[in-house]
Order: sequence, then C-alpha cells, then structure tokens
Amino acid sequence: MTEHTAFVGGRIVRHKTVRLSLLAIAGLALCAWAVACGDGDGGGPTVGPTVMLTPPLTPVTTDCVPQAPLEGQANQLHNPGFESGRKPWCSLHLGEVTAFEVSQDLPHSGESSAYLKMRVPAEEQGDAKVFYLVQEVTPEQFPELISGYYRVEKWTKGTPKQYLQFVVIAFDVTNMTQGYPNYQMRYPLAGISEEPFQIANAFFVFLTKEEPRTGEWVYFERNIKQDFEQFWGAAPEGFSKLRILFEVRYDDKAPGPSPAEADVYYDDLYMGPASENPNKP
Repeated sequence: MTEHTAFVGGRIVRHKTVRLSLLAIAGLALCAWAVACGDGDGGGPTVGPTVMLTPPLTPVTTDCVPQAPLEGQANQLHNPGFESGRKPWCSLHLGEVTAFEVSQDLPHSGESSAYLKMRVPAEEQGDAKVFYLVQEVTPEQFPELISGYYRVEKWTKGTPKQYLQFVVIAFDVTNMTQGYPNYQMRYPLAGISEEPFQIANAFFVFLTKEEPRTGEWVYFERNIKQDFEQFWGAAPEGFSKLRILFEVRYDDKAPGPSPAEADVYYDDLYMGPASENPNKP
C-alpha cells in the first residue's frame, strides 16, 4: 500500500492505493464500466480511498465502434447534439432497457437531446443499475476539456446512492505503471455527497454534492487532462481508445418505501481544447 498526496480544492488530500498484480486484477475483475471491454465542502473536487475492486460487468454484444477524429473539428465527440439520431452513441449491451433514447421534447439547442428514463420499483434491490449513453473515440492526443448540459425533469430518490455522473476511461495506456487494463476519472454531477463505492483504477471528482435542480438546463465542464495529470501523475498516452459515458444510476439499492425514478436529458456535449469550448456560459 502506498500513500499519495494531492493538492485538491485549496488543501492537501492524502489517499492510499494498493498496487495489484495483473494476475490479481484478472482474477478479481474490475468494476462495471471499468474493465468492461465492451464501464465536505460542497462543489469542490474531492478524492478518497480507492483501494478495492468492484463486481465485473462484461458486455456480451455491443454496437460501439470507436470513432476517429473528424477532420477540422475541435470536438472529439461525434453527433454531440443528437441531431443526427442515435449513432455513433451506442450501447455496451445490445437490447438493454437502460440505454438512451433521442428525444425532441426538451432540447437545449437544435431539435434533439439524449433522454435517460429511470424507472426502478421500490421493492427492487441490486448492486448497481446504470442508465447511460456512451461513445468511444480514438483521438491522437488526450483531450483537454469536457463540457455540456444536463436537465432533470423528474427526480424521485428511491435510494441514497442515486446520482448523475460522467466518466472518462482510457484503455491500454502505455505511460502508466500501475498495471490496470484501463484508467478512469469519474465525475458525479449531482445526487451524492461521497464516493458511492471503492474502485482501484478510478478517482472521483465531485462537480457538486447537491441534489439535482429540476426543470432547467445545467451547464458543466471539467478539465479532464489536468485531472489525469493531478491524480494519475500524467495524461494518458498510447491509449487504444477512450470511452466517455454520461449516466444516471444507482448503487447498493435495498427495497424501500419509494421507487427510484428520474427523467434526465443531456445535450451539446463537447470534448476537446478548452479554447474551442462552444459551451462557454
């Protein structure tokens, strides 16, 4: 076990990590959306222990095709406003009900947005359920910034760990020595105030620790390159692909008195140079 120190939110934060062998990792497997080859002060980023592994979730079939950069475009995400339908946004498991829809009901701009519909009965229990949209890309260099908008229309919190987040996963990184199949940053946007679970190959950075505001579009952005440099020691190099997920989800749900329900929209998503960010408020 090794203790690391980082300067976070104007203060020194220490966290501990466990260096695991490749054999140990292969035997235990990493978390949902982690190695799946087919996942205190309100608003400031925080980091905590990341020393355990979470249950595996391995896709059987997927329609995800890694996308090469569009020539002359700063945005590394294709179809960022969903005006061209669903593709190349994709599903890690074909036919699952947790994948997103394209909606014309509440666009932030243009005519369309991505819609995630969470409907989980009160009596249901489980380790995790993720409603998401995902895109895989193959930029030549690791991008600098992710930005976009989300909107929550319905929010019935049926379990304490019900939240929104986006996730950045770099696969087959060549300049990091911890031996993980992929390296992650996870960004809770709203709904939780502490890390929902422990995972060895990821850091959590909170954009807020509040419940989501409803009935309005909320802007978010984060310099993901700086975060990888701060928490992992370097921006990923030599990666085979990046997987970007935008989610509403729960973890560790027990049967309770109310269902877990949410209507969540994402639109105008961007990943690229900070200077070219089209979403500057």
